[in-house]
Amino acid sequence: MNKVLKIIYLSLFLPLASVYAQDQKGNERGEVTDAEFIIRKDRVLSLPKRTRNFETVPALPQPERKSSFSYGARDFFFTLPPSQSEIKPYQKQFPTGTESLYHSLARIGYGNYQSPLAELYVNNLQSDYLNYGVMLRHQGFYEGPVDKKNSAEDHTNIRLNANYFTEFVEVFGEVGYDRDRYHFYGYTPGTEVMAEDIQQLFSTIYGKGGVRNIAKDDPFNYEAKIGLRLFNDDYNAREHQFSFEGLGYYNVNDDFRAGLDVSAYVTSPSDVGYNDINRNYAKLTPFVRYKTTMFEVNAGVNLVNENDVYDNKNGDFHVFPKVDATYYIHEAFAVYGQYIGDVKRNTYYGFAMENPYLGPSDRLLNTVQKFKAEGGIKGSVNDAFTYKLGVAYGDYDNMHFYANGSSDSTRFELLYNDGAVLNYTGSLGYSLSDRYHLTAEANYYHYTLDDVDASKPSAAASPWQRPEWEINVHNTFTPDEKWLIQAGLDMMGGIYAQNLESGVTDTLDPILDLNAKIDYKITDRLSVFAKGNNLLNQKNERYWNYQSRGIQGIGGVTFKF
Repeated sequence: MNKVLKIIYLSLFLPLASVYAQDQKGNERGEVTDAEFIIRKDRVLSLPKRTRNFETVPALPQPERKSSFSYGARDFFFTLPPSQSEIKPYQKQFPTGTESLYHSLARIGYGNYQSPLAELYVNNLQSDYLNYGVMLRHQGFYEGPVDKKNSAEDHTNIRLNANYFTEFVEVFGEVGYDRDRYHFYGYTPGTEVMAEDIQQLFSTIYGKGGVRNIAKDDPFNYEAKIGLRLFNDDYNAREHQFSFEGLGYYNVNDDFRAGLDVSAYVTSPSDVGYNDINRNYAKLTPFVRYKTTMFEVNAGVNLVNENDVYDNKNGDFHVFPKVDATYYIHEAFAVYGQYIGDVKRNTYYGFAMENPYLGPSDRLLNTVQKFKAEGGIKGSVNDAFTYKLGVAYGDYDNMHFYANGSSDSTRFELLYNDGAVLNYTGSLGYSLSDRYHLTAEANYYHYTLDDVDASKPSAAASPWQRPEWEINVHNTFTPDEKWLIQAGLDMMGGIYAQNLESGVTDTLDPILDLNAKIDYKITDRLSVFAKGNNLLNQKNERYWNYQSRGIQGIGGVTFKF
């Protein structure tokens, strides 16, 4: 009861006290007055207890349901005919990008030394299954450096080729005819000679055909081809050759490959000193290759059988190892090495293409490479700069050389000897995007030949007509899509020569050949060109008494269609 009276008392007098305090505050603004507050900790507020209700919610009544259901289906038929819709897959037309490409080309030009140039390349239109084409070319120099017509030369080439593609196999073939005319103008100056009396004419008919698989990412890859070549000159030299070449290999995985390389040649040469000779050559090379990102090795065995006849021959069958390895210490630096033995085929056709002033030959011999060991470094820097430096040493039997003939010094004779070759080599390349490309290579050769004695009276005492050093530098510059500029410098020196008729020997002057070519595209179809050789106007003699043409230039136009 006392608690109730206290509550009533506080409710009546506290508002009055508040009003009084506000009044005082208004009279004494800003003054802090004394006040007393009483806080009673023993006071407890309580509410009466109420009985808790534990009654649950009553369950709702379950709805009544039928005990069974029945289902029925009705068919509806329409008299309308069915719609016939022809569905085709959508084929998006992708641009081929061949609108600006042309399948044929014609080029004509003319220069000093009465030098016409005519070229024609015709190919079929784009096809998924068959490609074929024809090439016609003629380049003439109807005046030369010595007595004009007496040192003229010209070259004519005709070639037809075709490729047929199936789903898995490509069948290819080619036939052609080459005609090369030269003159033996290495006579003493002032000699009266008729051009037709010193003419040399090479005629070559050839053909080849074969098959190869198309998908090179298949585990097994192969190629096989056969060939036939008929060659003769304007005198007594003839040489017919049948060839077979095959290659097959199996990719065990991305790193390992094993394969077999096969080649066989049957050659029938004839000349003044020999006739009815069959020179047979067969080579079988099983090999394996292992390649990773840092290491690559190619290893095999050259099994060669050939039937050349010469003194001190150990036999017709030869077995040589073949190993080539490279270790990449870094992308920019790798070391490499190789050790290879082989028998290098030599034919009269090959000799004549190397030295067109070759006369009758007494015999034809292959070169037996007992071994060639080479080692060095190479690398690539930022895919722009490449280099290679190495040294090689090889031991050979029947190396071939040329000397001015004993009965006619205007024609060269073949000489052979055994010996060794030490070769220092270096090359580099540089590319600046697609604008500029540079390639350069240098070689130095040191020959050590067997002594010439009574047992080998016709052997070469020195490396006649072989250079001691060679340097080649070539540049390609494309300032824009219309211009193509090429320039090069080819040099060689240390060439020793011998005249078997007079017995005189000599060292030829170094050869310096500065050459350049410029192409300018007027339209996509039409362009003009100009090129020049021997721009330093040197009297270069690659073979003794046969000086080259002086400054020789030619200009013309090219048309695509």
